[in-house]
Amino acid sequence: MTIFILLLEIILTLIFLSVFTLVLVWMWSALRTKEPFMPVPMSIMGEIHKALNLNDDSVLYDLGCGDGRVLLYESKFHPSAHFVGFEISSFPLMLARIQTWWYSKKIKSKIEIRRQDFFIANLSEATHLFTYLYPHVMDDLLPKLDKELKPGTRLVSISYKFTTRQPNVTIDLKRNPYKLARTLYIYEF
Repeated sequence: MTIFILLLEIILTLIFLSVFTLVLVWMWSALRTKEPFMPVPMSIMGEIHKALNLNDDSVLYDLGCGDGRVLLYESKFHPSAHFVGFEISSFPLMLARIQTWWYSKKIKSKIEIRRQDFFIANLSEATHLFTYLYPHVMDDLLPKLDKELKPGTRLVSISYKFTTRQPNVTIDLKRNPYKLARTLYIYEF
């Protein structure tokens, strides 16, 4: 009986240390990037899918991809398209890499998660962009997008829009007013 109790204590201690480590990584990530990890609600993925309007030749860049859920969701519909996520925050980056590794075992798709600042990355290969970024980040990003994106590149932003450019289309997702992610903004460059 004492061996069982000792093993149980060791297992519980390992679980506690693992959770504690994950919390520290998450906190460090949030402090380092000054942007919280805001996962896209799964309930609106269908609307995002329609707004992105991808095809099999698309190259989707998710700027600040978090746990990679938009890339994973879209790759189910267009497995031959190319998907690239940019994330610099450690905790969501770790989640994205684990999920895409696991997913790639089931389905062959081209999902790449980069630990790279999208302000530094070359975005010219993208045919589609997805963002869930605060307005000041969107505005800081706009000159880079105007310079690098090819004509016809589609950007879908959830919740936040550019303050100096009007979206081509605005979609009200008809969500509870107390929830985030209530609007999609679509831009054509």
